[in-house]
Amino acid sequence: MEERVFKINSKEIDTTKKYILYCMESSQRIDYNYALYFAVKLADKIKKPLITVFNITDNYKHSNIRYYKFMIEGILKLREDFKKLGIKFVINKNSYTEGCKKFLKNASVVITDTNYLKTQRMWREYIGKISDVAVFEIESDVIVPVRLVSNKQEPYAMTIRPKIYGMMDRFITSIQITPPKIKSENFDIQSWDLDSVDDYINQLNIDKSVKPSENFIGGYDEAQKLLKIFIEEKLHRYKDLRSDPTVDYQSNLSPYIHFGQISPVKIVKDILKEYHIYDENVKSFFNELIVWRELARNFCFYNPLYNQYNGIPQWAKQTLEEHIKDKREYIYSISELEEGKTHDQYWNAAQRELLKTGKMHNYMRMYWAKKLIEWTKHPKEAFDIACYLNDKYELDGRDPNGYAGISWCFGTHDRPWQERKVFGKVRYMNDKGLERKFDIKKYVERFGRC
Repeated sequence: MEERVFKINSKEIDTTKKYILYCMESSQRIDYNYALYFAVKLADKIKKPLITVFNITDNYKHSNIRYYKFMIEGILKLREDFKKLGIKFVINKNSYTEGCKKFLKNASVVITDTNYLKTQRMWREYIGKISDVAVFEIESDVIVPVRLVSNKQEPYAMTIRPKIYGMMDRFITSIQITPPKIKSENFDIQSWDLDSVDDYINQLNIDKSVKPSENFIGGYDEAQKLLKIFIEEKLHRYKDLRSDPTVDYQSNLSPYIHFGQISPVKIVKDILKEYHIYDENVKSFFNELIVWRELARNFCFYNPLYNQYNGIPQWAKQTLEEHIKDKREYIYSISELEEGKTHDQYWNAAQRELLKTGKMHNYMRMYWAKKLIEWTKHPKEAFDIACYLNDKYELDGRDPNGYAGISWCFGTHDRPWQERKVFGKVRYMNDKGLERKFDIKKYVERFGRC
């Protein structure tokens, strides 16, 4: 637990003030929430009530009903869970910094969870700077804390894998969050408490054109159901079928992990109750859940250009730009791409899966981004379109996984391949590969038409 705790300013705890403040953002759950666990233990130690604040703002880039509905579904369930613990859970209609700032005056100490993106890191640094008391940041949403794994951007999965696995055992630890000794549920702090998800949505100035997902309901309880299905019905064939977009052998947990509605530690521990760690299917899944996911966080933590074309490796940028003048057989506008109106039925099906469900099969997500390089005039344009569509429509968009995944399609965490037109030495994918590997027509049948 101690190795998950990072102090982000040089101030001290002030026991003369009224309460401990936990500013929740990325860990939207109780179970395996190490930031909450730390806050409860500290509250008991210094004999102060604990207040948890969750801020909801409609000023976020690409704010739309799809991901707000999913998030608020989880938050309203979480509000009830906090009542059971006797902890005041304050929903605040405000930005993260302004919302937390409102409660600093009476806080003995401030606890935050960790986020690896630039803007969210700046939020925490700002709170640490303006706070008169100690501010602690707890890494609650990874297996091994990113800063302990490496002090630099890791070039490949194979370089970070042994570092993570070398430390993993001591971080897969069980914690039990118990009600704090001093209850705070009746604390006199105003909360933006409405009755339903629709009530909140109606008061937010967000894009209503991106429809809610037909496939996903937010909340820890929903994540638990999917995890149970995955362990009992899918994991035994995961290694062989995980990349096949015509069958459903993925966990479908990525939206819940993105919003912090379920912990990767919880997922690992539940799997290891039923499977041995050296099972080939478990190894394959852990490679995605742990190695590649935490490589993505390493990438965003140490590369400030993680969501920009200029953040890709120099060799990849050079080879792509050497081929800018190569003839493109097709050039599509952003509206044609957004609506899934290209000549490529497989790509269109992938885009329509995204539009309909809020999630795209991971293998098709790679193919989808690769094709953008072919169908735009400049690789920077392709990169920017990929980020735009990812952030607007993916429930798990605006996430290190998404940015690292897009950047991988442009050469990050990969090596040079045989040189070819348009792509240069960046890895190439085509429709013939889909046809060789899968009965890809089945995928088109599912998502070929809106």
